[in-house]
Parts: sequence; structure tokens; C-alpha cells
Amino acid sequence: MSKKLKADVAVIAAIGIVATLFWAIPYLNGDLSETVIINQDGKIYREYPLYNDAVIPVYYEPGGYNLILVSEGEVSVTDADCPDKLCVKQRAVSKNGESIICLPHKLVVQISSKEESDLDAVTN
Repeated sequence: MSKKLKADVAVIAAIGIVATLFWAIPYLNGDLSETVIINQDGKIYREYPLYNDAVIPVYYEPGGYNLILVSEGEVSVTDADCPDKLCVKQRAVSKNGESIICLPHKLVVQISSKEESDLDAVTN
């Protein structure tokens, strides 16, 4: 192998390693700048890091529950006992400002980040 080819391979490998590190650092750190904020009846019920997987049960005082799943940087409501289950039917959210709402249980699950969002609004 010539010296020039060895140098090219070394440069390409170094660029690949640096790119992989930049991509992986937020996942390895458990980037705490992005959090899941769970509000119930207008009050913060719990805040949780977006990159720490968890199953969070939320009980509504007069009776009822929602089961929130935080997994791989996304949040979804996987089960609820509300009559229409619209919160369960909503897609998983992962970007700053996105939310899932359950009106019968007065629940809002929202992604919050210190970074500015690329989105002005979110619609389905």
C-alpha cells in the first residue's frame, strides 16, 4: 500500500470516528436539556429526561389513569381508561414543543428543550 493511500484511509477513518462521536454524545450523555413535562390539571406532575427510558403511570384524582412510555427519545401514551382514548391514538412525540393531550384526565405531556425548535406549530 502506498503512503498516500494509507494517509487517505487514516483521514477517512478519523472523519468517520469524529462524526460518530458527534452523533452519539447526546445519547450517551442522556442529554438533560430535553425533558418530558407532564402537567395534570394545570400543575406540573413530573419532569423526566427524554433519553431515559421509563414507564410512568399517571392517576387522575376522581378516578382514571394514563400510562406514559418514554423510550428511545420519544414519548407516547400507551394506555388510558378515558372513553375516547384519543391520547393513545396520537403518534409519539420527540421534538421541542410537541405535546400529547388527554382532555378527560386534564393531562398534557409536552417535550421541552433549552434549544430553539425548528417548528413554528405542530398539526396532525
